[in-house]
Amino acid sequence: MKRGQAVYSRTCIACHQPTGMGIPPVFPPLAGSEWVAMDASVAVRNIVQGMVGPVTVKGAAYNGMMPPVAGVSDKDIADVITYVRNSFGNSGAEVTEAEVKAIKAKYADRKTPWTAEELKKDSK
Repeated sequence: MKRGQAVYSRTCIACHQPTGMGIPPVFPPLAGSEWVAMDASVAVRNIVQGMVGPVTVKGAAYNGMMPPVAGVSDKDIADVITYVRNSFGNSGAEVTEAEVKAIKAKYADRKTPWTAEELKKDSK
């Protein structure tokens, strides 16, 4: 968890804030977010390819873009997702480096950001 917290502090904190509450109406919260509870592929794809367009989080509408996060390893991605899934009032399963590698391989041809609708449709 400490490693995931360090990755969060380097890469996520400016937008999603130290509390995970985001900055409405621009940056959605991770705290108590239904998106955090979805399968790992949603978070991995969001980090790797980014997301654009409207998204509803905890009943509130957001319309912006999360850019792809550059310069993070598969281990970093696994650790930060595990950290977020178990912080800010969330409770979720650990994500492994192997899972991240498999998800990235499955969607390796994707070069553009996802929409919320696409991420939901392809999640389990």
